[in-house]
Amino acid sequence: MAILVLTRPEEASRRFLAAVEEHLGQRVAHILSPAIEIESVAHRPLPDGVVTVILTSEQAALRARGAGAQGGMKAWCVGDRTAEVARREGFATVSAGGDVEALIAAILEAQPDSPLAHIRGEQTTGDVSSRLAKAGLITHDLVVYQQKDCTLSPEVFGALAGGKTLVVPLFSPRSAEAFLRQVEPTDPLRIVAMSQAVADKAYACGALDILLAERPDLEAMALATCRRLSMT
Repeated sequence: MAILVLTRPEEASRRFLAAVEEHLGQRVAHILSPAIEIESVAHRPLPDGVVTVILTSEQAALRARGAGAQGGMKAWCVGDRTAEVARREGFATVSAGGDVEALIAAILEAQPDSPLAHIRGEQTTGDVSSRLAKAGLITHDLVVYQQKDCTLSPEVFGALAGGKTLVVPLFSPRSAEAFLRQVEPTDPLRIVAMSQAVADKAYACGALDILLAERPDLEAMALATCRRLSMT
């Protein structure tokens, strides 16, 4: 069986590993090698009048209260995991099931009558704030963290040098770029992409073997990863 490379921060990677091992019913050889690290950044206060926030990542959900959002506020969340974290932070959540297009459509259908704030990282996908603003909804952008590239673990390079095949689940275009810029396109990599945007970035970085998960959520990613690991 190939080796699984876990590219998310450690806690999230270990949750994902547990899901993969549960599906396979066995332990999986793996390497923990985060592709990016998260760093909070200074930001302006939450604008006056905002009573609803938009959260498109777990990291944003974890930082929303620190950005000035109050418990009990409504939070439009891109997916179930982000919504779960936001609920723990005290927000009243709505999940779009993991798809930013569905998130934008749901907000537009609801037509909230008060200003919104998209609390997010420095890099994001979907142009959420600008698209909502163009549709007539007052939407503020509040950047609360940035993502920095991590040097991959020496175990990754050792495994590649030894001719091992690596299965690499990638959860964002940013992590795809951070990981793939450090390896060669000809390396034996089986990429699992969480969304079309991730797959597109992986292709642009030279990846040759990419499987797109059926849905942009952790369950679908775990199942796709299991399929890649089980290939001979």
